[in-house]
Amino acid sequence: MLIVERQQKLLEMIRQRQSCDLASLAADCGVSVATVRRDVESLRQQGWVETPRGGVIFRGRTAPPSALEERMNEQVAAKLAIGKTAADLIQPGMTVFLDGGSTMHYMAGQIAARPLQVVTNSLTIATQFANDERVELIMLGGALYPRTGVMVGPLTMQSLMEIHADMMLFSGAGIFGTDVFNSNMAMVQVEKLAIQQAARRVLLADSSKFGRKGLARVCGWNELDIIITDAGISAEWSSLLGDRIRIVPA
Repeated sequence: MLIVERQQKLLEMIRQRQSCDLASLAADCGVSVATVRRDVESLRQQGWVETPRGGVIFRGRTAPPSALEERMNEQVAAKLAIGKTAADLIQPGMTVFLDGGSTMHYMAGQIAARPLQVVTNSLTIATQFANDERVELIMLGGALYPRTGVMVGPLTMQSLMEIHADMMLFSGAGIFGTDVFNSNMAMVQVEKLAIQQAARRVLLADSSKFGRKGLARVCGWNELDIIITDAGISAEWSSLLGDRIRIVPA
């Protein structure tokens, strides 16, 4: 079961019971208490539950969904397929930098490689690995950009300068002409530096992103090793990107 499906099932169980303990949820879901704890923390960040010590209480949404949560419901099949292909690139023992974003969230939940070093500036990504003893998690500090739940700014940049990654995986707002764009200047600065600090660079972009600009340029697509997208990409773009492109069915 995918992490998103498991969390939806877990939320429905909590809603029905109103309050329960983590151990019983783990037994009913057939997973470990550590896994349930990570899922419940994700639901808490989304505003669905409260988490008193050792338990969980349903409270319902008290705030509108964030921009990231809204994007989680767009192009879901494509993002899951893209995420699975990207996750399969990661091998045991690697150090990987994982950026934030909805496609990256779907990808992180499908990474099977262990042991692993994960470097991230995303609270959502970090939550998925926080209690996994086989993953060494390096969370970059900085100022929180609430629309996407990522850390940005000078502290993030300073920390990232000290790190080398075997692979950097990220998503963007669009690909236009020969360039990759994103929608926030501070996020783009972090992504530019992460590209420099990584041996291989992988872009995850569903087909709706092609032909679309964003606020700021991240890089040229010729600086990337792999671009993963879905079968909705046009033949023109597929031909232009050549060997870099990996197309997955969606």
